[in-house]
Amino acid sequence: MEKQKIAVIGGGVGAMTAIYAITQTPDWDKKYDITVYQLGWRTGGKGASGRNAEFGQRIEEHGLHVWAGFYQNAFRNMRRCYEQMVELGLRKKSDPLGTMDKAFKPLSHLFLAEHVPTDDPNENPWRPWVIDLPENDEEPGNETEVPSPFEMMMRILQIMIEFLRRGELEGGADGPLGIEVPDGLLDGHESILSHLKALPGAGLPAGPHNADLLLEIIEDVQAEVHSQQTPENMARDSVRRGLNLLDIGLGYMHGVVSSDTFTNGYDVLDQWEFSDWLRMNGVSDQALKWVSIRGCYDFVFGFPMGNTERQGDVGAGTALRAMTRLIFTYSKAIFHKMQAGMGDTIFGPYYLVLKELGVKFEFFNAARNLHLDEDRTHIERISMVRQAKVKSCTYEPLVDVDGLPCWPSEPLWDQLEDGAALKASGINFESERTPPKGEPFTLKRGEDFDLVILGASIGSLPYMSQELSIASERWRNMLDRVKTVPTHAMQLWLNKTPKQLGWEKRVKAHNSQKSLPSSPMRTVITGFAEPLDTWADMSHLIPHEDWGANKPKSIAYFCSPAPDGEDIHDFRDSFGRWMDKDLVKFWPGAEKDGTFDRSLLHESEDAAIYSRVNMFGSERYVLSVTNSVYHRLAPSQSGFANLYLAGDWTRCGLNAGCVEGATMSGIACASAVTGEKLLNVGAEDIAREETVSEKAMFQTNSVSGTKWPLTPFFARGEMTGVFVFYEMPRAEVQAMLPPGIELGPSPLTRPGYHPVGMSFCSYHNVRGSFVPDFMAMSPYGEATFAIPYTRTAEARQAPLLYPRRLYVNSKSAIMAGKVFYAMPKVWSDIKLENTRFTATGPRGMKMQATFQQHMDPDPLPGHPAQGAISNLLNMTFVTRNASGRMFYNAFDLQLDRAYVAPVSAQIEVKDPDPNGFPTTSFDAVPLQLQTGDRLPGAFRVWCSWAMTNPLDSKRVRHAAMAREWVRQRSMR
Repeated sequence: MEKQKIAVIGGGVGAMTAIYAITQTPDWDKKYDITVYQLGWRTGGKGASGRNAEFGQRIEEHGLHVWAGFYQNAFRNMRRCYEQMVELGLRKKSDPLGTMDKAFKPLSHLFLAEHVPTDDPNENPWRPWVIDLPENDEEPGNETEVPSPFEMMMRILQIMIEFLRRGELEGGADGPLGIEVPDGLLDGHESILSHLKALPGAGLPAGPHNADLLLEIIEDVQAEVHSQQTPENMARDSVRRGLNLLDIGLGYMHGVVSSDTFTNGYDVLDQWEFSDWLRMNGVSDQALKWVSIRGCYDFVFGFPMGNTERQGDVGAGTALRAMTRLIFTYSKAIFHKMQAGMGDTIFGPYYLVLKELGVKFEFFNAARNLHLDEDRTHIERISMVRQAKVKSCTYEPLVDVDGLPCWPSEPLWDQLEDGAALKASGINFESERTPPKGEPFTLKRGEDFDLVILGASIGSLPYMSQELSIASERWRNMLDRVKTVPTHAMQLWLNKTPKQLGWEKRVKAHNSQKSLPSSPMRTVITGFAEPLDTWADMSHLIPHEDWGANKPKSIAYFCSPAPDGEDIHDFRDSFGRWMDKDLVKFWPGAEKDGTFDRSLLHESEDAAIYSRVNMFGSERYVLSVTNSVYHRLAPSQSGFANLYLAGDWTRCGLNAGCVEGATMSGIACASAVTGEKLLNVGAEDIAREETVSEKAMFQTNSVSGTKWPLTPFFARGEMTGVFVFYEMPRAEVQAMLPPGIELGPSPLTRPGYHPVGMSFCSYHNVRGSFVPDFMAMSPYGEATFAIPYTRTAEARQAPLLYPRRLYVNSKSAIMAGKVFYAMPKVWSDIKLENTRFTATGPRGMKMQATFQQHMDPDPLPGHPAQGAISNLLNMTFVTRNASGRMFYNAFDLQLDRAYVAPVSAQIEVKDPDPNGFPTTSFDAVPLQLQTGDRLPGAFRVWCSWAMTNPLDSKRVRHAAMAREWVRQRSMR
């Protein structure tokens, strides 16, 4: 089989994860030829880092990167990548960062910067609050599932009650947690837990009485907490923190109980902004203004346009999912600090392993525009520019820093033609202020690529996907609704430690002595004064830089959202003033004569300060603003047949700008490309088939929806699948029919041709109407080749649908179909995913179909294609048994309650069986909105179905004849 060529645009976390996941599938190198086209000289996107050889090989980042302990997918991939480096001979375990455990070190605490105004203008209002979360024995990357929303609420409530029972929230400033709550709140929380456990089905719809009773109990406890939020209590650090935490926790519980979160997942809450949702569920304004809420926004740069003066904007469901997983599902520790730069720790290993495995990298090759074919269903061409020419065939991007392969902070000019002149010109190969410039060239479908993985971030897509925006409303909506924000960052190399600067003394003054981390405190804090609200002590990186004998004593990283339009000069002015006015509040030992003491800077200001503004293109941070989740596109659902998406801007399950979100997107992308079901922890809050929204697609109020044992006797079930109708020469189709069945006229094809159809479906909950739900068949897959508009002598003019062959992976379904309905069902080994259907069967049959959904599902009633679809799918089935007897059955797909969505499809079938599918290979165009007298195109359908009793064949035949008689009479 000829390899498929994959062109990968961009080298951020999403793209690199997708490629890496593909290379971990069986025989990938025999199936795919992968080339990465990378803007500039390094991979990483907004996670790229570089080493500055002029200043001690210091690490220069785009911003601050700390991994969370719940990043199960990212850690699992990185652990395997580090193992492969050793297996491939690229690194020894004894080398610097030779194992993942050397590359990441756990951090079990975080800080929040409380701002508590006082009447004394000379008193420092900033109070650092340390939250020490205990380590556990779980290895990052080993988890295979996450708690559902119901399980998460149970977990949080049980932890709260355990703390209350043990009195650990009553020790005040001297307690192990440093927080305190008044007496009398335990009983209310235990009552909430008791009623929560009584909900049937792990939180599934419990009836209004149960939900209302639970909400009343929560509201009673909320009222008690609010009554305790007196000025006296709120002035005490420990009590203020305890009451605000309870206030927020109770609001969270009230919100999920009163919504559909338990049954539909967190996304249903994204119609509300996070703070607004908490407010409408009873959280007090003083708790909403508190640093733990502000910190949620600061952690995700959640301020559109960089306006930190206004309330942030984060979808409530996305915020809840991320924050609850961060605090309550971490492995080993809540955070893990990389022991070198992001480029050194993540992208260097990925690059080395992928290159060794055979993936090609083309640096200084930037995409300018994606072009569609005439049908606007495939990427046909990619306009590219070559930013610089490499002297030899291959650019070698890494440099050695004390035994560690690292990315430099600028290109290796000596490898480029006219490198010295390019360097002197000040060219910035990574800038997307305007689309990239260089020598133009074109990548062509069928020559340079078959599939495209778009790994550039959404900030680059407006200039890169103009034709896609014109062709696809979903694409336009995504670009319009999924927002980004600029960020800015500063790094300082200092001649004193944070302890010498007075930081640890500030921490001790406002925290329980039992909760204090040991010195050095390895601080990560957020909620501080703008324009740099987040600080991390990164002094552990000093041994991995190369300052010689004169090493700095500490390194500090700062970051925050940036105002739209800010330039580097504006930022340098603002952070200079901030250092003088605000930073000295954290580091009182840094103040001299009322300003920040510049003599603390290591060597010189140039050597000790690195700053940048991330304003354009892929540098911008992807936000999760209210309602935007519904407009994100999944990695497999670009709407274009050969285009797959990878990045934290896609709908990936986490739907937030972070390493784990991008990793999950990359894994989903690889699954779509390969058809392999890859482990993707947390991609769904609840198993999709268990959500109310998914179940609603199959609901019906017809007789087939009546529950056992009140129904009559017939077959029933639910189905989702893709239908593709196309035309074949009429003589070839007639030759496929058995004796007694003939072709009738078809209004939907050209003269001399006749329509045929294939379907690739997943059936579930299939059973006889007299059988209870729990005895239904196991879900199964089925591929059908059918011929519509056929006739028999006894049915006269009635149009019938003849199912010529059905390949099925369920022995029960095969037996039932053959015995009761004379269906020509044959066993096949089927693998069915959302975007791919593969089957292998007897006599060497092989079948592969890949799908790309173009729009969200719409109800079929009222759809422009309703008539064409109904005419094809509502035909009476005719089958013929071995003795020649005809059977007539109504396969009612209940189209008046079905949902449809257009898909494009690529079909390849090889079937040597003379009674099987026709051998074919073709691309099917998606469902057309205006079909007229033609075939409708490919579509996915969701529906319930019922098939008549096999003993009812005669009545069904008469009904088909009567319907045709009425139809013809109405046309006269």
